[in-house]
This record gives sequence, structure tokens and C-alpha cells, in this order.
Amino acid sequence: MSLPTPAPSVRRVLTLVLGVGLLVAAVALLHRTFRHHPWHQLGDDLLALGPVTVLTAVAATACSYLTMTGYDAMALRHVGHRLPFRRYGFASFVATAFGNNLGASAVVGAALRARAYAAWKVPGATIARIIGFNLLTLALGAAVLVGGGMLHDPAGVGRALRLPPPVVLALGAAVLAAVAAYLGWAVVTRRPIGWRQRRVVPPAPRLAVAQVVLSTFEWLTMAAALYVLLPAGARPGFLAFAVAFAVATVAGLVSNVPGGLGVFESTLVVLLGASTSPADLAVALVAYRLVYYVLPLLLAAVLLAVHEVRQLPLPPLRRPTLRRPTVDAPFVLALVVAAAGVFMLVVGDLPCPAEVDLSAVTISLAGLAALLTARGLRRRLKGAWAATLALLTGVTVVAAGHGDVALSVVTAALAGLLVATRSVFYRGAFLCRRQTLVVPVVAVVLVAGAVWWSESSRFTPVDAPLLTAPFAGGASAADRVAMAAGILGVFLGIRWISRATTVRRGVADPAELDRVSDIVARNGRCLSQLAFTGDKRFWFSPGGEAFLMYQVSGRSWIVMGDPVGNPADFRDLVADFLAEIDRHDGRPVFYNVRPDHADLYQGFGLSLAKLGEEAVLPLADFSFAGKARTNLRNCRNKSQKLGMSVEFVAPQDVEPLLPELRVVSEAWLGHRNGKEKRFSLGAFDEEYVARFPLVVVRQEERVIAFATLWIGADDGEVQVDLMRRLPDGPRTVMTYLFVECIAWAQENGFTSFSLGMAPLAGLSTDDSASLWDRLGHLVWTRGERFYNFKGLREFKQGFLPQWRTCYVAAPGGSDLPNAMVDVVTLVGGGLRGVLRG
Repeated sequence: MSLPTPAPSVRRVLTLVLGVGLLVAAVALLHRTFRHHPWHQLGDDLLALGPVTVLTAVAATACSYLTMTGYDAMALRHVGHRLPFRRYGFASFVATAFGNNLGASAVVGAALRARAYAAWKVPGATIARIIGFNLLTLALGAAVLVGGGMLHDPAGVGRALRLPPPVVLALGAAVLAAVAAYLGWAVVTRRPIGWRQRRVVPPAPRLAVAQVVLSTFEWLTMAAALYVLLPAGARPGFLAFAVAFAVATVAGLVSNVPGGLGVFESTLVVLLGASTSPADLAVALVAYRLVYYVLPLLLAAVLLAVHEVRQLPLPPLRRPTLRRPTVDAPFVLALVVAAAGVFMLVVGDLPCPAEVDLSAVTISLAGLAALLTARGLRRRLKGAWAATLALLTGVTVVAAGHGDVALSVVTAALAGLLVATRSVFYRGAFLCRRQTLVVPVVAVVLVAGAVWWSESSRFTPVDAPLLTAPFAGGASAADRVAMAAGILGVFLGIRWISRATTVRRGVADPAELDRVSDIVARNGRCLSQLAFTGDKRFWFSPGGEAFLMYQVSGRSWIVMGDPVGNPADFRDLVADFLAEIDRHDGRPVFYNVRPDHADLYQGFGLSLAKLGEEAVLPLADFSFAGKARTNLRNCRNKSQKLGMSVEFVAPQDVEPLLPELRVVSEAWLGHRNGKEKRFSLGAFDEEYVARFPLVVVRQEERVIAFATLWIGADDGEVQVDLMRRLPDGPRTVMTYLFVECIAWAQENGFTSFSLGMAPLAGLSTDDSASLWDRLGHLVWTRGERFYNFKGLREFKQGFLPQWRTCYVAAPGGSDLPNAMVDVVTLVGGGLRGVLRG
């Protein structure tokens, strides 16, 4: 089976490029605006705000987050699902705090809210409705303020958004008209809307009005948190400020930059430039970021970690007897460390006087390193944990030594969390256990050299962000080289640290093959014979009475078929295997499994997706007689008239035939311009072919086709495996071969005959079809260039078999398509083999 390798999404790439571009443009604007601000006095300026002002901002922040819990309360009422406040309040706060600080805030917030509700057994469809209702409620308040602001001051909004005033007026009118239309739909018409079988029911009239009122109030409290931080004499009217605040916030959300960082500030600077000085805005914006973003994020991280440990104590891919902190604890830490990295990266890029001891380059490099190590934390890598801990400890010491109390407290707290959660980072090896030290040594030299140069008197501060500073016009050649070397060193070092322990492909030794042969002889199914293809590794159960045959491709550990051996050992066998995969940050894939063991796979958190259908003929009452199988009888008679005959050869008598069989095999491969498939199919290897009974078709004493036969030890089934024929042979030869094999199996008392699987056959195509089903059906209908999907299904249907569903068990979501790409690459013998067919 061949699947086209998916190309990266153009839309996703363009979104990323646009987000980065907006961030760079916003930071550049902030540089120009705050060029002359004395940033070395920022700590004193923040303290000068006074406790009353800060506490008022904290109160407004608390009111804002509390109001947003009302979104969930209304959503739960709308969908008719009741939950106590402590639950939906938790979900709302955590989702909002993380969503505010990270890019794709709607996606992040929705994912965290969905995870929390799913833990409380809320149905998936209901969760989707809750999330949609919340997003709509949030948008309604923003629409009221943004639309009103556009109509009130089209010229000012136009300058901030780089749009002409008429366009701004039209947009404002359209936004307010949309709010009015929504209220009219909910209050007056009350008719569900939708497409096909999907229907959206309007909320109750009072609920719709409450959405607009509560959301508008929440946006006002959010604006108040920043408004009170402005100096009393520099504050514009609150309503005008709230409108500007809403426009800037929406611009930050649309930019997809984490927390709208830079985009929000630059938009607000343009909108308030005439009434508020940049110096007054600078201190208030930094304080606002700390109060409204950083403090809730830290609190939400702690609450989420506690919730995960209490609610989900057992990760899905660990044995029930093992207890580790939940798999999402690293996710929480990674998000917080990434947020801290973004903060240091951007703050380090802000201009500072030359007399400050700690240069912006050093701070920015530390932020870049923290941002990059977050991915390794998410993957629970030991090396990433050690590197992040060392980085945070170093930043804490340096920041404290330079009087940056806020930064030192935050990084010290994060370092403490890392130490407390040491046990969840168990993948890979520590730094000292790596085999090669060339890359880390080069990385350390580059970063150390960049820091030394930037801290020396020879370095000239550059008015540009770190990532663009090497190309800035005002920098000397030496300064550019130093900054470029530092960036390169950080990337090299983090990439080396973030590499999990890799597992190379290997094959079994003779002792393992002897153990496998003994188990297969006692308990093997037909598919178990693939253990002898010479391209697999084996994982044995603790009791030694069962095994899995597998190989590694990319991140995927691909198991061929179900466990083989004593069923009593299967659970411990799979648990140990999944634990080993988890230790290597791999992806488990059980390929071509039967529904018999569905509960086993699902019990370990894997999802079952339909792979195709296997054609099986029960032989107890099978007959070639009757009208239904007339074509098979005619084919048999025609083939015999053409001089074809069939011979069944025992394994011990196969060796003398091997030279003739090789001629047929090579002719077949040459005609297809292909290469041998592996792993899920037998290949022409003389030792492998000689293990099994063989069926040979001759015409005038010349071998024109052959096939090997698998015989199951525990279910009385026979299956055709490796098949070859001469390209110039009669067209009916393979049908004739199958007919004679079926007759032979029935005569020898076997219970069933398998014609093999038809890949991607029978996948669902209705409205409830999963993404995998839709993708598989697309390949089925459009992929004839790569594989004869339909023709194979039609050929096997000609025998009127019973169709048995085959599955692939793997992690759900986007992991399944990626896993199938690894499977196709493995079976095809690499990407070149896949393309050649």
C-alpha cells in the first residue's frame, strides 16, 4: 500500500510567516517609539506606581477573569449540562490564562477547556458547543467596543490599522450590524440555522442579551486593569480608552503572536499617541503585562498541574503498576518556560543605555534558549530538563545581581518547579551520557564568545531585535558575527539537547528466532509467519510465552499484527513494550490487527482506525457449484485447456525449484519496475520461501506462477503470501492459482482460506466519518497510480468471501496520518521505494 506523503500546509506556513512579520514590525515600531526611554529605571518606575494602584489593577484583573467564568455558566445553561462553579470556573480560568499568553489563543484555550470538561465526563459534542458559545460571547463584547470605536473615531483607528477612514466606517457599521443581527436571530426569528444535517439552535432571548452585556462588561474590566496603571494626569476618557484597548487587543489576537506581544502595544501607542505620552505608556504596559498576563499564568500553571495529578493519575501508556506524574505536567511547564523565554527575548530587544552591565544580547540569547528548550520539556527529555534548569538558575543569579527582582523571582520559581517535577523527565540521556561532544562544544564556544563580545567595551548596542541584529545596518562586522554566532550556538545546542535517544533499525539474532519459531509453531496465526522475513525485531513478554514483531521507522515503533503466543501474557507484553516506546519518545503503531484485541489496545489509550478488509472463505460449506461461482469454474476449465497444471510442494522439496522461481520473481519485478516490499509482505528470499508449502502453476512444464502458503497453528486457516507470475503468462493464471489453493485447503481439512487484505476498502464516507476515513477514502478513489486498490477489492470479491475488518491501533489525532507515512515508508523500503511502487 502506498500513500502520498503530505506536504506542509501552505495556509499554516503563511500564517506563521504573517505572525512573525507582525511581531518584527511591532517590535521595530516599539523601538522607534521608546528609543529614549530610560529602561534601566524600569524597576524604580514600577515601584513608584504604589501599592494602591497595583492592587486596584489586580482587582480589575480578578474581576475580568471572574466575569469570564460567566461565559461558561451561560454556555452550560445553553447546552443543558449542569456543573458546579468550582469545575467550570477552573476550566475557564486556566483556558483563559494560557490562551491570553500564547499564540493561537482560541486553539490553546479551547484545547485546555476541552481537556478539563472531558475529565468530568462531558460529551465531546457538548464540549464543542460550549467552546463555540464561549468564543461567540467573547467576540460579541469586542464587536460592540471595536465597532463603536470605528464609528466614533474612524481617522484614529484607520491610522492604527493602516486603513482609510471610509473603510473603517464600513467595517464598524458591519460589525455592529452583525451584533444586531445576532440579537434579532435569538430574540425575534428563533429559527435554527445550519447546513445539511448540522443545525445551530439560537440561545434563549435573555441569554443572548446577557452574552452581549456580560462580554462588554468583561472587556471594560480588562481595559480598566491597564487604565488604572496610567498616571492620573495622563489618562484619556475611560470610554475612549476602552475602545482603543479593544481595537489593540483584537489586533493582537488576530496576529497570532503569543499574547499579542508587541502588536497590542504598538497599536495602542498609535491610538493613544495624541493623548498619552510614550513614557507614561511604557511603565503601564509592562506593569499590565505582569498583572494581567504573568500572574494569572503562573497561578493557572499551578492549578492545572494539581488538577492533572489529582484527576488523571495514570498516563495512558504506562503500566497500571507504575505511577508517574501525569503526562501533561511537562506540557504545563513547557508553556510557562516558553512564555518566560518570549518575555526575555522581547525585553532583551528593548533598547538600553550602554552603561548597563548586562547587555541586551545576553538577555535575548537566554530568552531564545528558554523558548527552544520548551519543546524538549514537552517531550519529557532529561537533557532538556537539565539544560533548562541550568539556564533558569543562571538567569536567576545574573538577574538578582543586577537588581532585576521580578525576573529573578519568576525564573527561580520555574527552576523550583523543575526540581519538584524531576521524575517526569525520564526520556533520553543526560548531557554527560551522549556519545559525541563535538556539537555541544561548538555550541558552547559560539554562545560564550557572543556573550563575551557583547559584554565587552568593544560591543556597540544595536537598535534592532536580536534575530535581525546580524543584518542591521548600524552594526559593525564584528558585532554582526558575534550576534550571529550566538544565535547559531543556541540553535545547535538546543537541537542537540532535545534529541531523544534514537533507536536504529535492527534484526533478531538466531537465538531469538529459535524462541519465535517455537511460539509460532504452538500458537501462531497465518500472519505470524511474517516473523521469518528477516527484517524484524522482537519483544518478548516477561514470561517468555508471547512476543511482538516490530521495526522502527521515524518516530513510529510499528508492530506487525497482534501479539503472538499465550494470550495470558498479552497485557504485560503490550504494557512493557509501550513503556519502552514511551522512554524513547516513540509512537506505537499496531498495524493490521483484528478486533479480537480491541479492548487491549484501547485500554492503553490507543485509538482503532479501520485499515481495510480481509477476504476470508469459510471452507466447511464452501462449494464451487452453483450459479454464483460460475466464473470461477469457467476460469478453472479454461486454464486447464490452455495446458496449465498446478503442483503443491512441501517445504522440504522447495529447494530444487528455487532457480526457476527466481526467474519468475525477477521477471515480475522487472515488469513492474518496482522493488520488493517488506515488513507486511513476504519477499523473495530463498531461505524464507523454502520455509513454507508452495503452489506452482506450470504451462508446458514451464513455471509461470507460484505462491507461498501460510498455515496457522491455532485456527486451521490457510493464506496466500508471496505471489509471482510471468508477465507474458495467461491472464487467468492467478485466479486459477487461487481456485486450486482453495480446493486443496478444503480437501486437507482446513477450516478457512484467506485471500488477504484489501487496503482502505470499506472506509466510512458519511457525515460521521473521521479525518482518517476521509483521507483513506480519498486515496482509495484517487490513488490508483500508486496501488490498484479498487482492482484488488474487485478481484477478491469475485470469490464471494466474507469480509473481516482490519485495524491499525495508534495514538489518535494527527499522529495517525504521520504513523501511516512511517508504515508506508517501512513497507516500501524507503521513500524511493514508495514512489517507484
